[in-house]
Amino acid sequence: MKEGKELAGLLGYQLQMCQIIASIPAREALMDFDISPARLTALTLIRDNQGCTQTALGDKLHVNRSSAMKLVNYLEARGLVRREAGADLRANALYLTEEGEALAHLMLAALGDADRQVLSALTREEAASLLGLLNKVRQAAEAGQ
Repeated sequence: MKEGKELAGLLGYQLQMCQIIASIPAREALMDFDISPARLTALTLIRDNQGCTQTALGDKLHVNRSSAMKLVNYLEARGLVRREAGADLRANALYLTEEGEALAHLMLAALGDADRQVLSALTREEAASLLGLLNKVRQAAEAGQ
């Protein structure tokens, strides 16, 4: 089916289609770990921001408080994340467990293989350029909110 010039020239359309296509090998790569790419993203953000709050995690993921709570509850039930009293007693601080650290490393390696599969039509330089440009667009959009 043709998509036409209008759709082909829309950033949102291209991003959405790439996300759909990229999610297939990503989900397959994480299937053995019984975790979704979204949950791995949350786990990785907690790893990189030890002691963050559930609210800060939700803000970074652009999800509401209820969705952030469900993500953290799942990760905690799996033994990948633990909650501790934070500096602000109204909010818990989030930390990865040893198992969470080990599994995050393995899952990110599997996800890296899936990314390389999706980007296989590009040279290394093109892939690096694409990721750099996407990061720049995302950061600019987040700064404008």
